[in-house]
Amino acid sequence: MKIGDLMNYTKILGILLILLGVLFIAFPLFSAGVVSIMAGVTLISFGLVVMFNAFSLWSMATGRSILELIMGFLLVILGFMFFVDLAPLAFLTAYNFYLIAIILIVIGILGIIYGEGTSKWASALILLFGIILFIMGILSITDPLFIVILVGVCLIVRGVIFLTLGNAFDTIDRFENN
Repeated sequence: MKIGDLMNYTKILGILLILLGVLFIAFPLFSAGVVSIMAGVTLISFGLVVMFNAFSLWSMATGRSILELIMGFLLVILGFMFFVDLAPLAFLTAYNFYLIAIILIVIGILGIIYGEGTSKWASALILLFGIILFIMGILSITDPLFIVILVGVCLIVRGVIFLTLGNAFDTIDRFENN
């Protein structure tokens, strides 16, 4: 397979990602339901695998098997929660935003206090990103559809990147043929 053939795949993938991103933004409630159901199916599947693993190791490590069984059961329950409501999706996403935001804020503040020269500017930028992520966490917890719109924007950006990579592969292919 030549690089030019790969380029066509990246362009097609880019177009599909852009269309999917537009669909996510145009139909946020439906898209949120799809994302929530996919997360639920994933958690239920993972929980069942963990529970199966617990039973297969029962005779060798009973204590560990009991813990895995409990963990698998909790994962299955959490997975079913994703089928019922968007709140678990919003909560987990907001939790991730908050966790990363706190880490970035602490790193930014420490960099501003202890950094020198250019690193103070970089630390201020890190602090700004931390504050932005904290705000995104607040938006995620108050409105779960924000997450879907954010995913849609990310899909569109990713699609544009794939389209531009496709052009880069085309340029590389032309350069190699000369």
